Amino acid sequence: MNVLRRVSQSHLVRNAVFVGWTYATSEFTQQTILGENYDVTKMQHLAIWGLCFNGPGNFVWYKFLDRVFPGKTLKIALKKMVLEKLTMSPIWYGGFFIVLSILERRPDIFAEAKQKIVPTYIAGCAFWIPAQTINFMFVPNVYRVVYVGTAAFIWANFLCFMKRQDEVPLRPQTVAYSSE
Repeated sequence: MNVLRRVSQSHLVRNAVFVGWTYATSEFTQQTILGENYDVTKMQHLAIWGLCFNGPGNFVWYKFLDRVFPGKTLKIALKKMVLEKLTMSPIWYGGFFIVLSILERRPDIFAEAKQKIVPTYIAGCAFWIPAQTINFMFVPNVYRVVYVGTAAFIWANFLCFMKRQDEVPLRPQTVAYSSE
């Protein structure tokens, strides 16, 4: 019983569960808005992504950033945000599409990531740069992943939207005209 109490009090576990719930709820929200039949398997896949990968990964990442760049000044917040956008964001976005492709048993687990990572990264910069600047300047360390999880509810809805999109062409299609 003591082990269960310690696990339930763990910031890592609470944050991972919260982020897993956030992703599953975002998929539920998308299915509701689009009037789709509820697909519990899709919700489970997103819960797995948040619970096993994104939640724990963010927890460790933010602890690392706080150790390397202590403080909450604008300069420190911008350093953390730039480092995150240049390093972890591409990993998270690629990981999202790859992990879900694995869970969906797609034959090419990299195809969707190759198609969608650039537009996702661009949208992510527009959304997360202001959100993370606020996070790094004003949110206490212990609540950082919960804050990001809350913002991630909006972001996860966008990712669920991106998952539904047809493949995005890597380059514009050219139309060949016949000289006939």
